[in-house]
Amino acid sequence: MTVVLVDPSRFTQPYDVGLSRGLIAAGLRILWATRPLRYGEPEQLPEGTVRDFFYRRFDRPDLLPSFLRGPAKGFSHIAGLFKLMALARRENAGAIHFQWTILPIFDALAMQVMKRRSKIVLTVHDTIPFNGEKISTLQNLGFDLPIRVADAVIVHTETAARRLIERGHVAGKMHVIPHGPLTINVEMPIRAPRDADEPWVFTLFGQIKPYKGLDILVEAVSRVKERLAGRARVIVAGAAYMDIEPVRQEIARSGITDLIELRIGRLSEEEMAQLFADTDCFVFPYRQIDASGVYYLTAPLGKWMIASKVGIFADNVLDGLNGDTIPVNDPETLAEALVNCAVKRPLPDRGTAAPSWDTIGEKTCALYQISPVGE
Repeated sequence: MTVVLVDPSRFTQPYDVGLSRGLIAAGLRILWATRPLRYGEPEQLPEGTVRDFFYRRFDRPDLLPSFLRGPAKGFSHIAGLFKLMALARRENAGAIHFQWTILPIFDALAMQVMKRRSKIVLTVHDTIPFNGEKISTLQNLGFDLPIRVADAVIVHTETAARRLIERGHVAGKMHVIPHGPLTINVEMPIRAPRDADEPWVFTLFGQIKPYKGLDILVEAVSRVKERLAGRARVIVAGAAYMDIEPVRQEIARSGITDLIELRIGRLSEEEMAQLFADTDCFVFPYRQIDASGVYYLTAPLGKWMIASKVGIFADNVLDGLNGDTIPVNDPETLAEALVNCAVKRPLPDRGTAAPSWDTIGEKTCALYQISPVGE
């Protein structure tokens, strides 16, 4: 069987790479419908699988005046959908598997056309559109429509499945297939045990976006700065997808520049490996999440976690065993958890294992064969 996988903007490329490995191991021929690589961006998808016809002319934001960029990319996406439909017909694809729906109404229309010949599968990585980030009206409008059109829907957690069922979607369509493990391609440095007088290192890592709660972390640290002084360091590392200047100002105003270090920008794999080795506790004060790539990257490391009780963290972070969960948007409880961790320095028994990509590939391959479940 040939399966066409669709990630127009390469939103979840590490996941795409792992899924590709699993599907190929399961014996499928796969093709990826996506955008061209950007300058300096390495190709990670398997050789010969990429059909990069989305946004070929309008992926660079500096090509047009700002007021034309959104409409131009929207029309470019629609043109890409026509090319996707032609590809599916030409390749006689047994299944079309969408990872993301960028313009849900138009994506749903394309799905409806293609399901006459192919099974339509949709992975819902986020049950709340883009985790509550500000998006265009066209992106927000009809978010649930592709879910209704798809023959089968993949989510990564039981919580996500329940949320979609509560929104009125057919339970029989929902298939929980966990996210697979993510790794970096360099060896992790070995760190000597932390001396008793060394500060405990907390890290918030990954793309910095409003829903990840950096402002909550800053407020929490400011509440207990005297109790953390000399006992803790907080590192915030990753590329910023929000305005960081107000955060910098709040850190300075609160007098916690000696406690919080901002490493803004994309880290190399060597820098990530060193950061992960230096970290004692990963912090996830998220306002919203279903599955988290950063969680699947850091969970096998065997580090303590402090996380909001949402999504994958609610399912996998076990209080007192491998971490602490806190209520959403609660800097006071987060502050106490930071102090408790810095003082007691807890260590989990082991890292959390994710299913292998081969297992995920087998489960996904089986899903491509199922009969549609109607709304």
